[in-house]
Amino acid sequence: MQPLSQEQREFRDLARKFAQEEIKPKAMALDREPQWEERIPWDLLKKGSQLGFRTFVLQEENGGSGMSDHLTSCLVAEELAAGEIGTAYYFMLTARRARDWFELRMTPEQRAYFIPKFVADDLYFTTVAIHEPETDFGFDYLTETPDNVRLSTRADEQPDGSWLINGAKAYQTVGYLAKLIVVRAQTPSGVQSFLVEGDAPGLTRRPLSKLGRRVGDNAAEIFFDDVRVPKGWILPSAPKGRTDMGTHPTIAALTLGLGRAAFEETLRYTQERVSGGKPIIKHQAVGLTIAEMAMSLEASRRLIWTAAWVKDHPEAIADGGMENLPYEHMALAFTGTAVQRLTEQALELFGGAGVIQGMPIEKYVRDAHVQKHVSFPFPSRFKITEALLGFKRKLPPFHGGD
Repeated sequence: MQPLSQEQREFRDLARKFAQEEIKPKAMALDREPQWEERIPWDLLKKGSQLGFRTFVLQEENGGSGMSDHLTSCLVAEELAAGEIGTAYYFMLTARRARDWFELRMTPEQRAYFIPKFVADDLYFTTVAIHEPETDFGFDYLTETPDNVRLSTRADEQPDGSWLINGAKAYQTVGYLAKLIVVRAQTPSGVQSFLVEGDAPGLTRRPLSKLGRRVGDNAAEIFFDDVRVPKGWILPSAPKGRTDMGTHPTIAALTLGLGRAAFEETLRYTQERVSGGKPIIKHQAVGLTIAEMAMSLEASRRLIWTAAWVKDHPEAIADGGMENLPYEHMALAFTGTAVQRLTEQALELFGGAGVIQGMPIEKYVRDAHVQKHVSFPFPSRFKITEALLGFKRKLPPFHGGD
């Protein structure tokens, strides 16, 4: 990989400054708010949007900064999540989807309608409604799920060319506040992706509260009762060669940022906490644990950067310069597991102080458990096995937790 460009370093540093000076100081207070609505960081979302963290992947003519590569997204994701991961999710998932939906997939007519609304509104966030309560989360990834039962949400075409959607979705990050929802639904001709605005009549949303990542809109159930989609508002398929909207490396980078925040908090604590007449980091067992934590972070970062770089340079696989491996799944699974272990190691070093509510490390442990599960380590690992063994069976698509 090439060294980071000056533009990448500058935008990374801008994200770091915003995260450390404005997001992080508010994180613990937001996490402790008992009501979900009070945990939405409205002022941070507005300022972050004004700094460009929601739109930077778009080309300049579309109101962005033209930094559409996956590596830049991963750099920004790590920095924002090191401030607070729930807040970072708003920006990063919306940003990657903006590039994929508005510039790579939409028709000219769709772009003309949606891009001006997206750019003008600092609180215009998006979600993709894929996951369903009953049919989505299987545990046997060697068994195919027929297309006609994988999604129970259905769309029926009307005489005027519009569509009516009925069904339910669950576990959709930024699903409660999103002003644009891409809904995957069954039609008589197969699964299609529909562009649904957040204020559409018949659309009902209910927030869910998770163990961790409590700040902001971390999950929602979405119900569709004759939700009408205008004619022509079906999102075209991804361009040939693209397998997803680029969020797998970004989610891994968000998890990495969480792990880095936990590590930095632990490093400070072990340097300041004195036992036996010296800082506990100078005790051999503690020092070795800190070293292992640092190695886990760096190994995760290198795998994430490799995954991002390969997505930006598919020719490296085509010409044999890189092994044809699912690097993004490797990054997702490895980082989710590594960061969960890292936060638990940190908790052990904090001792009794670590389990007290209001301590940062207690929040990081809860957040890491959520990230481990949205990383879906089992299906990610199966994708790796599939690639190594050259399985020919058609497997159900894996979308990744968020």
